[in-house]
Amino acid sequence: MNRFDRSVLDTLLPSGADALLPLGLLDSGFESFWKEFKADVAPPLRLAFRLGLFTAAWVAPVLVRRLPPLGRLSAADRERALTAMERSHVVILRQLVRILKTVAALHYGALPDVRKATGYHA
Repeated sequence: MNRFDRSVLDTLLPSGADALLPLGLLDSGFESFWKEFKADVAPPLRLAFRLGLFTAAWVAPVLVRRLPPLGRLSAADRERALTAMERSHVVILRQLVRILKTVAALHYGALPDVRKATGYHA
């Protein structure tokens, strides 16, 4: 993953965003998860995830009238840019954000500390 990818993932779930869940997505070992996951996942999902990262980094800032890439923006502007992408009238932009969130949730939701903090102990 490059710095542009990391800025998108850090915006999706930043460190310290919640007192019960202090780890951000990048602090929780997502990069290791992604290396393993991309070897097993269907190629269309792998491509869609990569396209989502690229689009979030380079297109989302334009939706809030900022110059890309996403990583150069303030945390508030990064969040506004991804929210704008998620609420866009362009269906593919909304779907790409959903793919990013889904893959992130597959990793983050499986973490024992997250499961315990959310009350899921199975």
